[in-house]
Amino acid sequence: MVLERSDVSSVNDLLIASCLPEFFALVPSEEAAIDLILQTQIEQRKLVCRCGHVFEKATRAAYERRVKCAECRRHSHFTVGTLYERVTQVRARLGAVWLMDHGAVVTSTKLNQIFGIATSTGLCIINTIGLFIESFRQTSFDEASEGLICPIFGEIMIKRSRITGAYEHAASVPEEVTVADVEPGSSNQFSQPFTETESNDISDDLGDLDRAVLAQISAAPISVDTICESLDSTAGPVGAALTMLELLGHIVSGPGNSFVRSNAAKVKGSSSSTDFSPQALAFAEAAIDNIKAIRQGVSRKYLQLYLGAFWCCFDRDIWREGMLMLVSVDATLTPDRNLFDYESPLIVSVAI
Repeated sequence: MVLERSDVSSVNDLLIASCLPEFFALVPSEEAAIDLILQTQIEQRKLVCRCGHVFEKATRAAYERRVKCAECRRHSHFTVGTLYERVTQVRARLGAVWLMDHGAVVTSTKLNQIFGIATSTGLCIINTIGLFIESFRQTSFDEASEGLICPIFGEIMIKRSRITGAYEHAASVPEEVTVADVEPGSSNQFSQPFTETESNDISDDLGDLDRAVLAQISAAPISVDTICESLDSTAGPVGAALTMLELLGHIVSGPGNSFVRSNAAKVKGSSSSTDFSPQALAFAEAAIDNIKAIRQGVSRKYLQLYLGAFWCCFDRDIWREGMLMLVSVDATLTPDRNLFDYESPLIVSVAI
């Protein structure tokens, strides 16, 4: 039985509501959240001093995140390298992990409502959790992963500037974006199919700058700097236009941050969807339906991280209750990519 989108959202809200009382009872304060992290590390034997001593018990002073080794007497900072390093609002981050551990899909708006944090902080929490999940997949499930071309998810990719207006303050973002904003035919999403060859007709979805940027690109590679210079424009708007043109299949990126028309180059792996396994396509379909129902849409920049977060809720055999908590306190899984520099590649990966 396939649930309607409104039903998916309602079920998710009910799941979140059922999980919160236990969390609030277990973690009533920031100090309780830090204590839970320390206790989990000790129970899982993840807290190891530089001298090699594995902590079997430890106590910490109030407001501190370090414990003293019984062997060498040096202090170990137990949140370093974990999801909670240098985090001031640990309880909110731990709450997001708790909810996802129980199979819920968490949004920045929901974290704002539950913990009273800024929506931007909630977004950072979700993206950081996604990075840790991706680190886990790459170390433990890389062989079981399959690549899918990014434009397969084009119908759920929305341009933030079309919701807020270019360069507007984040406070101007509507509290909710309706499902109509990402339905086929809506101007708030990428509705054009991805093809390897250039279409003769330029999409009506392109703005004036998009068209101007496209006119600068031919079969010969051209750099972003050259485009900016030719159009007398800054890198920000030009970069946004290039991203959209690449998603729509009009252009292809090349070495050295250069671009060419899509009929002059092929994207590795950009064959028809029938070349992908049924499991990967089923995952993609489920992810699209879920994101439409609960998140209403995502940007391409963090698509890979949202797919990782959905995998956590989708595969409850691997991501059994408590698994994400263990990942979040494991310092060996520290992502090697800076969160703010992260951008999903054109080929995204899913674990199947």
